[in-house]
Amino acid sequence: MTDALTTTIETATEQVAAIADPVERYNAAREIRGQLADGDRELRLIQQRTVKSLKTDRTWAEVGRMIGVTGSRAEQLATGR
Repeated sequence: MTDALTTTIETATEQVAAIADPVERYNAAREIRGQLADGDRELRLIQQRTVKSLKTDRTWAEVGRMIGVTGSRAEQLATGR
């Protein structure tokens, strides 16, 4: 999945860079960056909900170990910080 995403982003970036008109190029870049930001927000919410679901009957330290961060960072992620 990551390779396909990387390829898609690289292709879109190349296409935007190739736009001759500078205003059109700027607007295309802004549009794609907005799409990426929207996707990033959604993925952060997925992570937040997932971390919260892991907390049931576990300490934050245990949750942190499960996802490869400290317990305090896991707690931060669960609260959206």
